Amino acid sequence: MAISRLEFTKGLTMKVKVLLVLLIVFLLVPFALAQDEPVTITAWGHNHLPRVELDQEMIAAFMEANPHITVEYEPVPSDYYAVLNTALASGAGPTAFNQFTPFSAQFFLQGILDPVDPAGWGLESVDDIKALYGSGDMAEGMLAGATYDGTLYGIPTEMSAYACYVNLDSWADAGLDPAEDWPYTYEGMVEVAEKLTIRDENGVITRRGFDFNWSASIYMMLHFVPMVQQLGGEMIDEVNYVADINTPEVKRVLEYWNNWANEWNLGGPEYVVSRTGFRGEERMATECTMGNWAVPGLEAEDSFAPNYAIYPQLRFADAVNPNGFANYGFYWMVNANASEAEQAAAWKLIAWLSSRPDRYLNEAGLFQPKAAYLESEDFMNNEIMPVFLDEIASSYFHPRFAGFNEVIDAIMRMRDRVVIAGEDIDTVLAETDEEVNAILQRVKTEF
Repeated sequence: MAISRLEFTKGLTMKVKVLLVLLIVFLLVPFALAQDEPVTITAWGHNHLPRVELDQEMIAAFMEANPHITVEYEPVPSDYYAVLNTALASGAGPTAFNQFTPFSAQFFLQGILDPVDPAGWGLESVDDIKALYGSGDMAEGMLAGATYDGTLYGIPTEMSAYACYVNLDSWADAGLDPAEDWPYTYEGMVEVAEKLTIRDENGVITRRGFDFNWSASIYMMLHFVPMVQQLGGEMIDEVNYVADINTPEVKRVLEYWNNWANEWNLGGPEYVVSRTGFRGEERMATECTMGNWAVPGLEAEDSFAPNYAIYPQLRFADAVNPNGFANYGFYWMVNANASEAEQAAAWKLIAWLSSRPDRYLNEAGLFQPKAAYLESEDFMNNEIMPVFLDEIASSYFHPRFAGFNEVIDAIMRMRDRVVIAGEDIDTVLAETDEEVNAILQRVKTEF
């Protein structure tokens, strides 16, 4: 029986449609199978217990939602940075790792860092990732700790800046109220700290009003260098690997530290670490090297837990830059030596772990600066974060460069040669400038 042209056309159209559907299915099946191909990744972090517990819960939920991905999570109990550095330098190491900003530059220079992959978030571009953290200078600042040569290599798990914690009872003992008497400047703190300081009959300090954190060389980069920056100096050029230490700005800050310990007798390296002094039996009146992460610990402390309030960092009265102490952070990063499938799974995991900034702040005391969270009622009602957010907004990241530990150790020796050994400050500055530049130039040639 003959068929009409219309019936023939309809039949042909139907066959074409069927063939197209079969072709699409044929093309998509391998893709779907590839997407669901089992993959195992490893993720390392330092052993901050409140974060570890939340990470473990979040990762378990992630694996349930993504059954083809197995995550082997390892919080390294001690010497995390040394263990991580050794593992990555060997060409192996974890797929994903939570890295402290001072120590990521070497990994960048070694080609160990995989650029952030927006596909992990189901997004089109890195600009879409950046938009999750806001717009303009604020957003750029939040991600600056993991940005090298304009490329983003990490997602913040903790963005931190220091503010000043005051023991309200210790201030009250001196007849002072920080709401009225907070000095705001380093010049003003000399007088206020003298009023807050308690000495025994021999003139030995039993309670400090304020003191620097003299304990570890990292604090030279986190608060000595920013004090120099307030005055317009820049001790380390992270781009060109050049130091500028023998300057009037560095000399003035070093003289202040020296006077604090030796002329004004208000503290110094011989005393217990400032954080311990504040949280312990000494009841030190003011401590300025703790971030918002300190709050859960303070509120869980024993009988020495202070009745505290939080105030802005000190600035020099004639500061030309508005920064307080340095911003720093931890960022999830991905190993460039991992396979493409492992990298894709790792970025998907990191997207998941960065999806609950509310829980990380409220349960672990860690600030993840997602723009939507900053606008949420939960964040708006947080009583302590406005001070820290102001400090972050007005400050910037410490210099990031390979050879970080060598340089900060040299700067700490500079401090101690003047403050403890009493050496001539001009001689020490000149020699330290030469020493640090030699370190930087050597390191620069190694990569």
